[in-house]
Amino acid sequence: MKNRKKILELLTSDFERRLFDSALKNLNDSSNELRYNNFAYSIRELSRHFLCSLSPETEVFACKWFKSETENGKPTRAQRIKYAIQGGFSDEVLTKLGFDISIITKIITKVTRAINSLSKYTHINEGSYDLDKKEITKQSEIVLQSFSDLVNIIRESKLELSKFLDGRIDNDVLDTVISNDYENISMLAPHFQIEYHFLNSSTISKITSKEVIVGVNGFISVKLEYGSKQERREGDGLDLADSFPFNSKVTYKLTDEFPNTSCEADEFDVDTSSWYGPEEE
Repeated sequence: MKNRKKILELLTSDFERRLFDSALKNLNDSSNELRYNNFAYSIRELSRHFLCSLSPETEVFACKWFKSETENGKPTRAQRIKYAIQGGFSDEVLTKLGFDISIITKIITKVTRAINSLSKYTHINEGSYDLDKKEITKQSEIVLQSFSDLVNIIRESKLELSKFLDGRIDNDVLDTVISNDYENISMLAPHFQIEYHFLNSSTISKITSKEVIVGVNGFISVKLEYGSKQERREGDGLDLADSFPFNSKVTYKLTDEFPNTSCEADEFDVDTSSWYGPEEE
């Protein structure tokens, strides 16, 4: 089956992969007249589990844009798809940034249709019962392609939105945040001065209901200062210039403005390994 390997690469958990393998076992059981119906039902359930893994219920509830639309208060399929793409960003904030929110609306409709197409053969009637081998092969490929499409549409859409938002991140704000703590450098010399730092890139790595996490990396140029004040006054001190790569995670709180100044560096790592030279084998 040509789509099997491609779909296995899309799945995110051991449970999803086991469920998928079980669905294929149903499909290959030629002694069971319901083999295709069982297969289609299993793939539909796989799509439900996959969507839930992308959009945990508690996260969807925590979004400012969430409003209950069901009798039991659970998120709708459309709301889960929306979270999987835009997280806690409201339509209003994205529109203010210049993003065409109708694109996401169309994607939600497209993904919903792909999921609904999986339900066609889960209902048993004369037209879907005991299909011949040729029809099963044809229809099973359609079902697997539908599942693959819905996964890829969500992932590609989220990536496109992240790229759009990357272009709105203010490097000056990132510069300010990452200029605070350089513990690894302080271990190299009694005193040091930051000459400058250079940002190579900043990329959104995660969007949740409340936060946007941005990965940043670059280089820091430093002057390492050795010797006491007296030694330095007498010209016996030593200054060494060097530069080191760094990476960090900067977290923005989701508010009515993005980007905003309510951000902080959660992790900051300066790689000073080059200072110590290559490790001896």
